[in-house]
Amino acid sequence: MLKNWRTMSKCQMYCFRADYQSSIHFDERTVPDWLRLEADWQGYKLLTLPEVADVARVLGALSIEDSADEWISHLESLGLKGVQQVTCEEWFEDRRYC
Repeated sequence: MLKNWRTMSKCQMYCFRADYQSSIHFDERTVPDWLRLEADWQGYKLLTLPEVADVARVLGALSIEDSADEWISHLESLGLKGVQQVTCEEWFEDRRYC
């Protein structure tokens, strides 16, 4: 059954950046489980977690469609400002080792 659940997922992973200085009303402690939050010298880095987002939708805890525009609106509703979609390669770039 679990294997079938994974193949049913229609969500995709999205990566974003948000401006740290402009996001004064954002509380890092309230980030929902369907997002991963990190910060670096450029600001906040956010990654959507598709498997968790799918479950949240089924349970009614997440009511957005799976699109970059909907995710940006959702992130802005959390208090983030200057949200821009970035490639996931950019999100993970500091994890590459030479």
